[in-house]
Amino acid sequence: MVMWCTIDEFFYNDLAGIKGPDYYGPGFAAPGFRQIEIKPHVPGDLTFASGSIKTVRGMVSSNWKRTDDSLMLEVRIPVGSDAVVRVPRIGLRNIEVTESDKTIWKNGKFIRGAFGITNGTETAEYVTFDVGSGSYRFRLRGQK
Repeated sequence: MVMWCTIDEFFYNDLAGIKGPDYYGPGFAAPGFRQIEIKPHVPGDLTFASGSIKTVRGMVSSNWKRTDDSLMLEVRIPVGSDAVVRVPRIGLRNIEVTESDKTIWKNGKFIRGAFGITNGTETAEYVTFDVGSGSYRFRLRGQK
């Protein structure tokens, strides 16, 4: 088997979820990390991961911690960048997501009002938010 990436790419691209512009070919990130995608992978028995990369616009970071019925995801998006942040549902249903203790997702709907967050959508695997630059603390809760 051929390894196509380095182990550090696996850690920050997959576990932490910071998608770089050259990971597996042209990716989501725009030149200069103007647009960023955060999409962490949360394997079954891993309870936390953290990663960051220095870009021309500043530091991008993502760290998450999981419990049986929740996931905390903290991200930092540098000034001059926008991001798509995909919060893993970790197999939970009846999802509620807060950002810094303000509810932004409930009953399958995005709730406006949190600074810097402009939209929210849901798939079977992720609840996704469009965010501007800044630091965010997402907490996803649900039922098994």
